[in-house]
Amino acid sequence: MSDDAIAPSTKSGFLAELRLALSFLTILPVIDQRPASEEAVAASFVWFPVVGCFIGVALAAEDWLLSYAFAQVIRSVLIVISLTIVTGAVHLDGLADTADALGAGRDRERALDIMHDSRVGTFGASAIFFDLTLKILALSTLAGTRRYAALIIAPTLARLAMVMVGVGIPYLRESGAGTAFLNSQSPGWRRRVAVIFLIIDCAILLSPFRTVGALAVSIALLIAFLMHLFYRRWLGGVTGDLIGACGEVIEIAVLLTMSL
Repeated sequence: MSDDAIAPSTKSGFLAELRLALSFLTILPVIDQRPASEEAVAASFVWFPVVGCFIGVALAAEDWLLSYAFAQVIRSVLIVISLTIVTGAVHLDGLADTADALGAGRDRERALDIMHDSRVGTFGASAIFFDLTLKILALSTLAGTRRYAALIIAPTLARLAMVMVGVGIPYLRESGAGTAFLNSQSPGWRRRVAVIFLIIDCAILLSPFRTVGALAVSIALLIAFLMHLFYRRWLGGVTGDLIGACGEVIEIAVLLTMSL
Protein backbone atom coordinates (compact mmCIF):
# COMPACT_ATOMS: atom_id res chain seq x y z
CA MET A 1 0.00 0.00 0.00
CA SER A 2 1.37 3.42 -0.93
CA ASP A 3 1.60 6.41 1.39
CA ASP A 4 -1.14 8.04 -0.66
CA ALA A 5 -3.53 5.32 0.40
CA ILE A 6 -3.15 6.24 4.07
CA ALA A 7 -3.22 10.00 3.79
CA PRO A 8 -4.17 11.80 7.02
CA SER A 9 -7.31 13.14 5.38
CA THR A 10 -8.81 9.70 4.78
CA LYS A 11 -11.69 8.71 7.01
CA SER A 12 -10.61 5.22 8.08
CA GLY A 13 -6.94 6.05 8.55
CA PHE A 14 -5.74 4.42 11.75
CA LEU A 15 -2.14 4.69 10.59
CA ALA A 16 -2.71 8.29 9.53
CA GLU A 17 -4.11 9.15 12.95
CA LEU A 18 -1.19 7.43 14.66
CA ARG A 19 1.29 9.28 12.45
CA LEU A 20 -0.36 12.57 13.36
CA ALA A 21 -0.13 11.72 17.06
CA LEU A 22 3.55 10.85 16.64
CA SER A 23 4.16 14.13 14.83
CA PHE A 24 2.48 16.11 17.62
CA LEU A 25 4.37 14.41 20.43
CA THR A 26 7.78 13.65 18.95
CA ILE A 27 10.34 15.02 16.51
CA LEU A 28 10.08 11.90 14.35
CA PRO A 29 9.46 12.74 10.64
CA VAL A 30 6.43 10.50 10.24
CA ILE A 31 3.84 12.71 8.54
CA ASP A 32 3.47 13.52 4.85
CA GLN A 33 3.11 17.03 3.47
CA ARG A 34 -0.59 16.96 2.64
CA PRO A 35 -2.99 18.75 5.02
CA ALA A 36 -4.99 16.56 7.36
CA SER A 37 -8.72 16.94 7.89
CA GLU A 38 -10.03 18.19 11.22
CA GLU A 39 -11.60 14.78 11.77
CA ALA A 40 -8.22 13.06 11.44
CA VAL A 41 -6.57 15.60 13.74
CA ALA A 42 -9.29 15.15 16.34
CA ALA A 43 -9.04 11.36 16.16
CA SER A 44 -5.25 11.44 16.48
CA PHE A 45 -5.45 12.76 20.04
CA VAL A 46 -6.98 9.47 21.12
CA TRP A 47 -3.69 7.77 20.31
CA PHE A 48 -1.57 10.00 22.55
CA PRO A 49 -1.34 7.32 25.29
CA VAL A 50 -0.22 4.77 22.69
CA VAL A 51 2.54 7.10 21.54
CA GLY A 52 3.46 7.63 25.19
CA CYS A 53 3.79 3.86 25.56
CA PHE A 54 6.03 3.71 22.47
CA ILE A 55 8.23 6.42 23.97
CA GLY A 56 8.38 4.56 27.28
CA VAL A 57 9.36 1.26 25.67
CA ALA A 58 12.10 3.04 23.70
CA LEU A 59 13.42 4.65 26.88
CA ALA A 60 13.39 1.32 28.72
CA ALA A 61 15.33 -0.29 25.86
CA GLU A 62 17.83 2.56 25.88
CA ASP A 63 18.28 2.22 29.63
CA TRP A 64 18.90 -1.51 29.30
CA LEU A 65 21.60 -0.90 26.69
CA LEU A 66 23.19 1.89 28.73
CA SER A 67 23.32 -0.36 31.80
CA TYR A 68 26.27 -2.20 30.25
CA ALA A 69 28.37 0.97 30.30
CA PHE A 70 27.03 3.46 32.84
CA ALA A 71 26.01 3.64 36.48
CA GLN A 72 22.38 4.17 37.44
CA VAL A 73 22.66 7.91 38.11
CA ILE A 74 24.37 8.63 34.78
CA ARG A 75 21.76 6.54 32.96
CA SER A 76 19.02 8.55 34.65
CA VAL A 77 20.48 11.80 33.34
CA LEU A 78 20.87 10.38 29.83
CA ILE A 79 17.32 9.00 29.83
CA VAL A 80 15.84 12.37 30.83
CA ILE A 81 17.92 14.04 28.11
CA SER A 82 16.65 11.51 25.57
CA LEU A 83 13.03 12.11 26.63
CA THR A 84 13.54 15.85 26.25
CA ILE A 85 15.09 15.48 22.81
CA VAL A 86 12.58 13.01 21.37
CA THR A 87 9.67 15.22 22.44
CA GLY A 88 11.34 18.35 21.12
CA ALA A 89 11.11 19.82 24.65
CA VAL A 90 7.67 21.09 23.63
CA HIS A 91 6.01 19.99 26.88
CA LEU A 92 8.82 21.53 28.93
CA ASP A 93 8.20 24.75 27.04
CA GLY A 94 4.51 24.47 27.89
CA LEU A 95 5.37 23.96 31.56
CA ALA A 96 7.65 27.02 31.52
CA ASP A 97 5.02 29.20 29.82
CA THR A 98 2.35 28.01 32.25
CA ALA A 99 4.57 28.76 35.25
CA ASP A 100 5.27 32.26 33.92
CA ALA A 101 1.57 32.80 33.22
CA LEU A 102 0.72 31.91 36.82
CA GLY A 103 2.53 35.09 37.78
CA ALA A 104 -0.25 37.05 36.09
CA GLY A 105 -2.71 35.82 38.69
CA ARG A 106 -6.36 36.22 37.69
CA ASP A 107 -5.58 38.51 34.75
CA ARG A 108 -6.74 36.16 31.97
CA GLU A 109 -5.62 38.22 28.99
CA ARG A 110 -2.21 38.88 30.51
CA ALA A 111 -1.74 35.17 31.24
CA LEU A 112 -2.61 34.25 27.65
CA ASP A 113 -0.22 36.90 26.32
CA ILE A 114 2.58 35.51 28.48
CA MET A 115 1.99 31.98 27.20
CA HIS A 116 2.04 33.28 23.64
CA ASP A 117 5.42 34.96 24.26
CA SER A 118 8.39 32.79 23.26
CA ARG A 119 10.59 34.17 26.05
CA VAL A 120 11.08 32.21 29.28
CA GLY A 121 10.81 34.11 32.55
CA THR A 122 12.07 33.42 36.05
CA PHE A 123 9.15 31.19 37.04
CA GLY A 124 9.45 29.25 33.79
CA ALA A 125 13.19 28.67 34.18
CA SER A 126 12.65 27.51 37.76
CA ALA A 127 9.89 25.13 36.65
CA ILE A 128 12.18 23.56 34.04
CA PHE A 129 14.99 23.17 36.59
CA PHE A 130 12.79 21.47 39.18
CA ASP A 131 11.09 19.32 36.52
CA LEU A 132 14.37 17.87 35.24
CA THR A 133 15.85 17.56 38.73
CA LEU A 134 12.89 15.65 40.13
CA LYS A 135 12.79 13.28 37.16
CA ILE A 136 16.50 12.50 37.46
CA LEU A 137 16.34 12.03 41.23
CA ALA A 138 13.26 9.81 41.03
CA LEU A 139 14.79 7.65 38.30
CA SER A 140 18.04 7.40 40.26
CA THR A 141 16.22 5.59 43.07
CA LEU A 142 14.73 3.00 40.72
CA ALA A 143 16.44 -0.20 39.61
CA GLY A 144 15.68 -3.45 37.84
CA THR A 145 12.27 -4.25 36.41
CA ARG A 146 10.62 -1.58 38.54
CA ARG A 147 12.77 1.02 36.78
CA TYR A 148 11.73 -0.29 33.35
CA ALA A 149 8.08 -0.30 34.42
CA ALA A 150 8.32 3.31 35.59
CA LEU A 151 9.92 4.38 32.31
CA ILE A 152 6.98 2.90 30.40
CA ILE A 153 4.15 3.87 32.74
CA ALA A 154 5.16 7.52 33.27
CA PRO A 155 5.03 8.77 29.65
CA THR A 156 1.96 6.62 28.96
CA LEU A 157 -0.10 8.06 31.81
CA ALA A 158 1.22 11.55 31.06
CA ARG A 159 -0.11 11.42 27.48
CA LEU A 160 -3.39 9.93 28.69
CA ALA A 161 -3.75 12.82 31.14
CA MET A 162 -3.02 15.30 28.34
CA VAL A 163 -6.09 14.01 26.52
CA MET A 164 -8.28 13.83 29.61
CA VAL A 165 -7.45 17.33 30.86
CA GLY A 166 -8.85 18.78 27.63
CA VAL A 167 -12.11 16.83 27.54
CA GLY A 168 -15.18 19.01 27.98
CA ILE A 169 -13.31 22.32 28.19
CA PRO A 170 -12.93 25.12 25.60
CA TYR A 171 -9.71 25.61 23.67
CA LEU A 172 -8.53 29.20 24.12
CA ARG A 173 -6.74 29.63 20.81
CA GLU A 174 -8.50 30.44 17.56
CA SER A 175 -6.34 28.01 15.60
CA GLY A 176 -4.15 25.00 16.21
CA ALA A 177 -4.42 21.25 16.60
CA GLY A 178 -6.20 21.63 19.91
CA THR A 179 -8.98 23.59 18.24
CA ALA A 180 -9.83 20.70 15.95
CA PHE A 181 -9.74 18.19 18.79
CA LEU A 182 -11.65 20.05 21.46
CA ASN A 183 -14.22 21.48 19.06
CA SER A 184 -14.83 18.12 17.37
CA GLN A 185 -15.32 15.89 20.39
CA SER A 186 -18.04 13.30 20.19
CA PRO A 187 -19.14 10.35 22.31
CA GLY A 188 -17.15 8.16 19.91
CA TRP A 189 -13.85 9.83 20.80
CA ARG A 190 -14.62 9.61 24.49
CA ARG A 191 -15.43 5.91 24.22
CA ARG A 192 -12.11 5.29 22.47
CA VAL A 193 -10.24 7.18 25.20
CA ALA A 194 -12.07 5.11 27.81
CA VAL A 195 -11.17 1.85 26.06
CA ILE A 196 -7.48 2.82 25.86
CA PHE A 197 -7.52 3.81 29.53
CA LEU A 198 -9.03 0.45 30.51
CA ILE A 199 -6.37 -1.40 28.50
CA ILE A 200 -3.58 0.60 30.15
CA ASP A 201 -5.11 0.15 33.60
CA CYS A 202 -5.48 -3.62 33.14
CA ALA A 203 -1.90 -3.92 31.89
CA ILE A 204 -0.61 -2.07 34.96
CA LEU A 205 -2.75 -4.09 37.36
CA LEU A 206 -1.52 -7.33 35.81
CA SER A 207 2.13 -6.26 36.15
CA PRO A 208 4.36 -7.38 39.06
CA PHE A 209 3.95 -3.89 40.53
CA ARG A 210 0.17 -3.80 40.55
CA THR A 211 -0.08 -2.04 43.94
CA VAL A 212 2.23 0.86 43.21
CA GLY A 213 1.02 0.86 39.60
CA ALA A 214 -2.59 1.27 40.69
CA LEU A 215 -1.46 4.06 43.02
CA ALA A 216 0.33 5.76 40.12
CA VAL A 217 -2.82 5.54 37.96
CA SER A 218 -4.97 6.94 40.76
CA ILE A 219 -2.61 9.84 41.42
CA ALA A 220 -2.30 10.62 37.71
CA LEU A 221 -6.08 10.72 37.27
CA LEU A 222 -6.54 12.83 40.39
CA ILE A 223 -3.94 15.37 39.28
CA ALA A 224 -5.40 15.51 35.77
CA PHE A 225 -8.87 16.10 37.20
CA LEU A 226 -7.65 18.83 39.57
CA MET A 227 -5.68 20.55 36.80
CA HIS A 228 -8.78 20.41 34.59
CA LEU A 229 -10.80 22.17 37.30
CA PHE A 230 -8.02 24.68 37.92
CA TYR A 231 -7.66 25.54 34.22
CA ARG A 232 -11.42 26.02 33.93
CA ARG A 233 -11.54 28.28 36.99
CA TRP A 234 -8.34 30.20 36.15
CA LEU A 235 -8.67 30.87 32.41
CA GLY A 236 -11.92 29.21 31.41
CA GLY A 237 -10.25 26.69 29.10
CA VAL A 238 -6.94 25.23 27.94
CA THR A 239 -4.15 25.87 25.46
CA GLY A 240 -1.42 23.62 24.12
CA ASP A 241 0.92 24.99 26.80
CA LEU A 242 -1.49 24.08 29.58
CA ILE A 243 -1.96 20.57 28.18
CA GLY A 244 1.80 20.09 27.91
CA ALA A 245 2.29 21.34 31.46
CA CYS A 246 -0.20 18.74 32.67
CA GLY A 247 1.82 16.01 30.94
CA GLU A 248 5.03 17.14 32.62
CA VAL A 249 3.44 17.26 36.07
CA ILE A 250 1.99 13.78 35.61
CA GLU A 251 5.36 12.35 34.51
CA ILE A 252 6.99 13.70 37.65
CA ALA A 253 4.18 12.45 39.88
CA VAL A 254 4.25 8.94 38.41
CA LEU A 255 8.04 8.64 38.65
CA LEU A 256 7.94 9.82 42.27
CA THR A 257 5.15 7.35 43.03
CA MET A 258 7.02 4.46 41.43
CA SER A 259 10.08 5.34 43.53
CA LEU A 260 8.19 4.82 46.81
